Amino acid sequence: MTEKVEKDSSKFDWVTERSSCALTKVFKTLRLQVDEDLKARNALRPDNSPYKFSLADNGGAFSALMEVNVVHRSVIFSLAEHALVVRDEKGRCHV
Repeated sequence: MTEKVEKDSSKFDWVTERSSCALTKVFKTLRLQVDEDLKARNALRPDNSPYKFSLADNGGAFSALMEVNVVHRSVIFSLAEHALVVRDEKGRCHV
């Protein structure tokens, strides 16, 4: 049984796996997932609902927006050198 475990672990491509954890790739994946979540949430809104959700790209960042008449709420996602940063519309950081 130990031989099988050693054989299976020798097939593990750690270089590719490590690359997939790069922050830029994670950030792109996060953006796609947030976009899909916002589309799904919009699909659940009643026809006459006064609010909507959207995604806005802002250069090296993106925002998930909720708009209700003149009230706007947002969550801003940005990529820092060694971290993903999440802020609300008032600039408060949520790590």
